[in-house]
Amino acid sequence: MSGENVVEKRILNLLSKQIMSTSQVAKRLNMRRELTAGYLEALRDQGKLEKTKVGKSNIYRTVLDDKA
Repeated sequence: MSGENVVEKRILNLLSKQIMSTSQVAKRLNMRRELTAGYLEALRDQGKLEKTKVGKSNIYRTVLDDKA
């Protein structure tokens, strides 16, 4: 498994439990905020995350599967 897939899985696992801002995800995963933001946007572009703007913060959550 590539390093990128590991990071993506960690982000998705984290956000499946609670909504978080970019900074919160970065802090929890011990990553730079800028790098984390790139992963979050890539996952959003893939349809795996939803983003909501709250003030200056971007808040992310996993997309609910309607098939369940």
